[in-house]
Amino acid sequence: MVPATALSLRGTPKSFDRPSDSGATFTRHFCAGCGTPLYGQSSRAADMRMLPIGLFAGNNDWFAPGQLIFARSHQEWDEIAAGLPRHEKYRTSQA
Repeated sequence: MVPATALSLRGTPKSFDRPSDSGATFTRHFCAGCGTPLYGQSSRAADMRMLPIGLFAGNNDWFAPGQLIFARSHQEWDEIAAGLPRHEKYRTSQA
């Protein structure tokens, strides 16, 4: 996650909204030309952007996950460190 002010884009992305389990609206933004996911944002944190780590493919050694949100849909083939705190759905607190 990064502050919205830390992100700059060229061009105008496409987006779609969907309601989330928390009652917030989650908006996904993607490249209008190729469909590459660019970022997501929640109406609960309108000033933050969620960047997919795959956006940095080949240059993501700096990334270390700190938790797993939505563990209820975690797939076994997705190797996530066993010691991470896990949340079955969206956290109710910002802990």
